[in-house]
Amino acid sequence: MASKKGATNAIRDNSVVEGKIRDFSLFQMLQVYEPSENFLGSSDVVLPARSSPIDLEYITENDESEAECIFAFTALLKDLIELRKEVSNLWNEYHSGKIDLAAAAIGANLAIELARSMEEEMAPLLKKHGGALALLPKYFGAVSQYLGLDPFQKERFSDDMNFACYDIGATFLYNAASLLEAIRTAAPYSARHMPCYTGKFGWYDPQRAHLETMDNRQRWAQDKAALLEVVPDITLLFELEGIPVLDELARGVKYMFETQEIPVWLCFAVQNYLDTLRFFGPNITKVLAEFHRFNEITADLLDRANLADYHQNDAKKDLEDMRKMVTVKLNGVDIFTASRMALNRSSRNDRASRSSSFLLHNPLFCGLWIHYARVLLHQTGVRYAAKPGAVLHAVQLYTAVRQQQQQQQEEEEEEEEEEEHLAPVPEWPDLDRLVAMQGLQAFFVGTEPPASLQAHYKNYCMSRGVSPANWLAAANRRKGKHGKVLLQRSRAGIRELKFGAPLSLCCAARMEKRAIAEPTRRAWNAEVMQQILETSGWFKIQQEEQVKKDGVAETEFQAGTAADRKIKAKAKAAPAHPTLTAPQLVHCVAHAIQTEMPDLVFDYFAMHKMARGLLEKVRAQADDIGLPLMPYVTTDVADIAGLVFAVAAKEMASKSGQSQGVLGKVAMVIREYVIAELDVDKCPT
Repeated sequence: MASKKGATNAIRDNSVVEGKIRDFSLFQMLQVYEPSENFLGSSDVVLPARSSPIDLEYITENDESEAECIFAFTALLKDLIELRKEVSNLWNEYHSGKIDLAAAAIGANLAIELARSMEEEMAPLLKKHGGALALLPKYFGAVSQYLGLDPFQKERFSDDMNFACYDIGATFLYNAASLLEAIRTAAPYSARHMPCYTGKFGWYDPQRAHLETMDNRQRWAQDKAALLEVVPDITLLFELEGIPVLDELARGVKYMFETQEIPVWLCFAVQNYLDTLRFFGPNITKVLAEFHRFNEITADLLDRANLADYHQNDAKKDLEDMRKMVTVKLNGVDIFTASRMALNRSSRNDRASRSSSFLLHNPLFCGLWIHYARVLLHQTGVRYAAKPGAVLHAVQLYTAVRQQQQQQQEEEEEEEEEEEHLAPVPEWPDLDRLVAMQGLQAFFVGTEPPASLQAHYKNYCMSRGVSPANWLAAANRRKGKHGKVLLQRSRAGIRELKFGAPLSLCCAARMEKRAIAEPTRRAWNAEVMQQILETSGWFKIQQEEQVKKDGVAETEFQAGTAADRKIKAKAKAAPAHPTLTAPQLVHCVAHAIQTEMPDLVFDYFAMHKMARGLLEKVRAQADDIGLPLMPYVTTDVADIAGLVFAVAAKEMASKSGQSQGVLGKVAMVIREYVIAELDVDKCPT
């Protein structure tokens, strides 16, 4: 057994214990039978000849024995250690700039949920043997003794533990379980108004927490202070209406106070929280600065979008609701500090009025908040841009003009005749990107853009909710009174834009406070998470990218569309993705969120503003273009696109009676507008 002097040295020098833990295998604690080499190398037993059948009675072994429980618990701890490593890898990737804060936070939060699902699967077995909280101390003690340490040999009588065993306790979640048990027994049962931490055991100091010079006693003190500071603010999360997001740590704390139980997955969440604080150290302030900068930029964007007076009340309400959400500071005071000051107004303790460190010490929550706000902004932006139809019809008009321009160039190359041709329209990168994200079917009927001006006109009408039945022969169409042919509306209604980033939307819905508050909601297990990844299309995208890398030499001389089809065909023929482990799933989800980021942050508000500006410019120059007067009174600027298509398709006559030159004049307007708005110096010819 280790001496007192040896324990003291171990407290100050962690390298020896850390090295032993790294070399230690969890399954060394189990007596697992392994066959000898002689047995494996011996010849097979010759089976006797078949005789008459014998009636045998098979009795299943008891799979709920203590040995089975220990084996299952060992496997659980091993999986949690691997998950903890992956969470650390994600924060490293964020720190190095490989992934976004939101992507790292989503992955870290998912790791806790996967840990919860693992424990839920074996919960009945664990409860038959005292539960996880009874097993953790036994396991901690056994591992400590196996490594030559006595967990009960304290250096001082007042110590909470033998600090020489600190790293063992952190690895096997005993430290987190001990701290949670102390908080659970000391706090009120409901914990709805849990008193703020007064600093009795010191305060967490991010400037010192990451230092290698700290010994285990100091690390334990920092862990205790950090957890005592954050738990009251976590309980406050459930009371604040302006906070729509909750993480798995908050769910676990709520579960602990409601059931008076401490699950292993909550210990895992707490240990990850402490690991994250130590990883960032003094750089933790950069995360908070990123959080506040995001909210300020989002608030500014919403303010500019809300200035428009052409949207309906429901769109304005969405903008106003989100504007309230991203207002996390008033007069320089964040919502947690303000709430704490209100709750402790009658308290004479100055330390109880100390500014909250919840946001500062919680990169995971800040990342989840940013992700949720991005998803909400994306959904609001898509609805905002889709409803008036300016984006939809600007895409249709821009595509028709570019298409006609390309057709004329091809005809001129073949015939070599000098004809009046459309003004070259420069590329509009944001519009092209929008079409790539939404897909052609969001703007056109079918899988390809219309091939003629007549088809463009029909496509416009159908996108406005007109039924294709209107182009049937008059004799076959439904008639109204006096034999008048009626205009038929499509059941599909007006064409609208769709939401992108499916995995991001799924994860955002998962972290909503109202969703987490449901007591019957089960955790996502690995199988469900793999299915979600497959449904989101991320595996398919990865396969296409891999095929593209492998086949660059083969496809570089092929036409773009043909090469793209070949790549997709090869990816489709590729074998299904193998089943992933829990750490691999966490990694893949974080990187899938990162892959969806460009779609998620696309500025639909700015896109709508530019699209509407283009249509307004076309309407303002309607006389110069030669467009006739609208046959009806309208305030919808999108109707001008329909008028252009009607004249170009000869469904209506222009002022001059000639429809050929109308699209050319519209092309000139688009060219001038795009060059002015995008500050294009030169236009490709």
